[in-house]
Amino acid sequence: MRRVILIGVAALLVLAGSRLVFSDVITQAISNGIESVSISGDATTSPSAVNENYTVIGWNDLGMHCISPSFKDMAILPPYNNLFVQVIRRGDLPQVITDGITVEYFIKNNTSVSGKTDFWQYVQGLFGVNPPEGIGLTGNGLSGTMRPVGDHFEATGIPILPLKDSMKWNPYQTAVVKVRNAAGAVIARTLVVIPVSDELNCGKCHGTPDTEMNILSNHDTRFGTSLLSQRPVLCANCHADNALGLPGNPALPSLSEAMHGRHASLGAGAPACYDCHPGPKTKCNRSAINGMGPSHGNPNCENCHGTLQQVADSLKQGRIPWQQEPTCEQCHGADYATGTDLYRNALGHGGIYCAACHNSPHAWYPSKNPLDNRQPMMLQGTPGPLRRCTICHVTRPSGKNPHKAAFSGHPADWFTAHRAFARNNGVKSCKVCHGTDLKGNAGPSCYTCHGAVWKNPHPAGWRDAHGDYVESNGTTSCTTCHGADLKGGVGPSCYTCHGSVWLDD
Repeated sequence: MRRVILIGVAALLVLAGSRLVFSDVITQAISNGIESVSISGDATTSPSAVNENYTVIGWNDLGMHCISPSFKDMAILPPYNNLFVQVIRRGDLPQVITDGITVEYFIKNNTSVSGKTDFWQYVQGLFGVNPPEGIGLTGNGLSGTMRPVGDHFEATGIPILPLKDSMKWNPYQTAVVKVRNAAGAVIARTLVVIPVSDELNCGKCHGTPDTEMNILSNHDTRFGTSLLSQRPVLCANCHADNALGLPGNPALPSLSEAMHGRHASLGAGAPACYDCHPGPKTKCNRSAINGMGPSHGNPNCENCHGTLQQVADSLKQGRIPWQQEPTCEQCHGADYATGTDLYRNALGHGGIYCAACHNSPHAWYPSKNPLDNRQPMMLQGTPGPLRRCTICHVTRPSGKNPHKAAFSGHPADWFTAHRAFARNNGVKSCKVCHGTDLKGNAGPSCYTCHGAVWKNPHPAGWRDAHGDYVESNGTTSCTTCHGADLKGGVGPSCYTCHGSVWLDD
């Protein structure tokens, strides 16, 4: 049961930030509500992610993943990080592609888990599986080939730890991503922050060095359980956790509700956000956007999520943790709505994920962490959200704001020319804007004009048989698609094949 559920171990959310590298960042508030960010070091000298024909953009789904610092007694979250990539073939009609290429990743200066964690000693008892050391719960390691999934590539469950091979602690590691063509040549590359922190600071209240033992003992005393005798304990076995995809005991509150509710009840003694979410050193919320990132030592988590008590109350009232989260629309308005999709799952302009242009949650561009800013610096020379059209477009299209702009990337004769294009090239590139089922996305549904049978409105053999049909039935029904004068409508002009005198033939 656990084995099946954990294949879908989804995003291990928690925030992300960086005291470690803040000394390299200069921020200054400006009038539009975004702070300008100057970055130093290799951020500006990294190799360009754009070549003549391809662009690759990567991101982490959450901006920070947490892991438990030890697993011998109890576990909240395992090593499990998710990396996402989109590859765009540049052109006047850019295409998101997954065919004919492979995408590889490796973690820079982090090639081994040996001596960094006790997770693999206890993984069998906690999760019911026994992967080799260095292999995560989905079978991925610290390097490998990413899997194409629809419109993107992904590597989930990467078992990264916040320790480099030098054993230096760093919650902001770098994933090097390379795209190869069918011949094996590298055609694009990028650098992506793959954040992880073990700074779950339970010891501040529960004491050290036996923090986990103290937690389990208190739970046994308060609720009549016998967790001390069942170590190692996975909290999500009893308390449902959508971050792990585990249903828990439906008679008990979810792990999110139990933890936020219990700590909110402590009143003046309640912990602050960074006492549990990483953390005093990690400083996980690191965007430089005013109101969304930290200011004057305040992480400002409450600006989007509400207070600890409000979070607890919303969960108690039925909000689904990890699946119902703050939205862009609630502050930025309807132009930035993502519908029923969470920001991290939402598609935007041209079928590109919102996070590809704006970065991971809690690390929105520009970031106070120069490591986050390397990618936009490589792509456009500035650390803000991706806004240079020629990152994907060869020729800059009209319009300014992709959240409002109507698509105008087709040539003037596209209405009449697109039939020939689709016949010669297929409809794969159309799906970037018109949706994977061609029923609409950034562009309209093809069915709006073509109707339910647009892919093949005529029966097989129609080219040879239609003359007899017209002779017997006339052309009245033909005008629906071919135009009232038969010179073209949704369908082509009859004169294209028959010439100017076909009615007399």
